[in-house]
Amino acid sequence: MNLDTFHHIVVAYDGQDESSAALTKGIQLSKQLGTRLTVVHVYQAEHAMNTGGVRPGIPSAPANGYLTDNLQNYPVAPDAARQFDDQPKNDHFDHSDEVSSRIRMKLDENQATGDVEILSGSPADAILSFADEHAADLIIMGNSDSGGLKKLLFGGVSDKVHHQSNISVLIAK
Repeated sequence: MNLDTFHHIVVAYDGQDESSAALTKGIQLSKQLGTRLTVVHVYQAEHAMNTGGVRPGIPSAPANGYLTDNLQNYPVAPDAARQFDDQPKNDHFDHSDEVSSRIRMKLDENQATGDVEILSGSPADAILSFADEHAADLIIMGNSDSGGLKKLLFGGVSDKVHHQSNISVLIAK
């Protein structure tokens, strides 16, 4: 492998220690090779996608647990949409801003330049799509996949990226 062929490095960052190691490695390689660096963070907005950002309300039940024939005195369940209006509907943006700030601090600490992109969707798919669409030559990521049954059934993000990528993938430890 000739390192001179790398012109655009994409680092996947999720805030875990392993992805911090990947970011450090990406910064080092980018500086050594004089390549473009893009750090991507992927959030999954499952809650927002499934509920439109509105948390479901739980209807009230009568104190005695029984419905009566006289429904005039039956309490009315609060409107779920109105009940949570004062709460932010896009919590993932706040977290992404925090992650983006940590990435920028790490770049500044290392006197490095790079772009930060916030992606959404399935992490492996989003990383692969971004790398493909932006002509990346190398993906660097940590091996911070969850263990246990979830990894066994669905595979880890780094495993999926490694097996499905058409470009080189470096797993930093």
